[in-house]
Amino acid sequence: MTSIKKSNLIILIYFFFITVYLYNSFNYDLKFQHDAQLHNYPIFHILNLDFNKIETPYGLIYYFFVSFFSIFSYPFYKLQILEPRESFYLMVRISNFFLYTLSFVYSYKISKKLFKKNVFISILPTILIFSLAPVHRTFLMARPENIIILFVLISIYLLIKLLEDKNLSTKNYIILLFSLFLVGSIKLNGFIYVLCFFGFLLFFYEKNIQIFKISLLVFISIYLYYYIHNNISLLTVYDRPYNINEGIELGTTGLFNLGKDLSIFLNFSFFDAWQNNFRYSQSDSMLNTLLLDLYGDYYGYGIFNYLKDDGSFTHKLKICLIELNRVSLFLSTIFLTFFILTIFYLLFNIKIVLKNECILLFFLGIFFAGIMVLILLTINEYAESINSTYKWEYISFSLIAIIYPITYYLNKIFIRFNNNKILYLALMLFIIASQYQMMPFRC
Repeated sequence: MTSIKKSNLIILIYFFFITVYLYNSFNYDLKFQHDAQLHNYPIFHILNLDFNKIETPYGLIYYFFVSFFSIFSYPFYKLQILEPRESFYLMVRISNFFLYTLSFVYSYKISKKLFKKNVFISILPTILIFSLAPVHRTFLMARPENIIILFVLISIYLLIKLLEDKNLSTKNYIILLFSLFLVGSIKLNGFIYVLCFFGFLLFFYEKNIQIFKISLLVFISIYLYYYIHNNISLLTVYDRPYNINEGIELGTTGLFNLGKDLSIFLNFSFFDAWQNNFRYSQSDSMLNTLLLDLYGDYYGYGIFNYLKDDGSFTHKLKICLIELNRVSLFLSTIFLTFFILTIFYLLFNIKIVLKNECILLFFLGIFFAGIMVLILLTINEYAESINSTYKWEYISFSLIAIIYPITYYLNKIFIRFNNNKILYLALMLFIIASQYQMMPFRC
């Protein structure tokens, strides 16, 4: 396949994903996204220059970034084409479109770096990433994770270049420093990513003095940012803004307060998840919840949220979600199987991985760090009746990272079986089925 044909193919794939995404975005009711007030109010206060009213535990950069796109939406409000609320939502959608597009580009740039020889495999990770329900869903909302996804991808791309070239240009160093600063200053899980980043370089990059200088600059800049944030916002960075478990007395949440054991992290029942796959029905199983939500919409914040009646779930919405979540359970089980096989393959070939593919260990580290964030969040804030701590959106960039090791393993399978057409067909069927969660026409 020529480079022209290859570029045309990736453009065609992007056109498909962006068309579906834009359709869903403009049909998505942003007032029904989760944590709507938490993320919309800071933007609103910035637009009104009421900085002393900003109350957020998350980095302010994302909210200032979204506010910038008011230059595109404000004329529609000024000319009375759109109401204030719709003008506000248009601003969010435009900013998300920008972040979505750049994230798509950088996910592909990473894939090209990792899988240079195989055209299909070099495109595959991007397809798999943007076929994940949490990725598609988060870019429909106003969430700091959207900008984190982009700059995590940028930092990973520059990390690969650094490992290949043993150095970066001054321009790329500046971009890397800014990316890590931004990711680490927005959310706690972003800061953990930064720790993983420098921890990996400490073991796998020769120029430790240089890494020390970079890390020092990043952490100093994050600290200075905390100081600025704490003087603007009514909350310090990483503080919880309110008790998310509304209606439950403060101090009564958390596994230990509720007298629950840690079995909820190990519980798994395919048949129970198949029978009971709707919101909060799997509060005692983290794994069941995540499998139902990986290619589905367990919590009901996805593309069908416009079917809600004043925030409540209509009968039609429930029927749609039950069907969707059952498909997700099936696809997610396949995904989990290949994830486990990938882990075993890397362990059995650890010497080769350490020598030639050490970046794969970084991806695994990011993923497991994200899972640990969900576990710790659950231990601290679990509430059996309305538990909502098992959300992929909280660790969306960690989820993205695991796609690359899985693709590496799939590539090895294709090579082992001489690129058997049946294997390619099976993968294509999986990809087609994974688009089900994005298709708005069936409900």
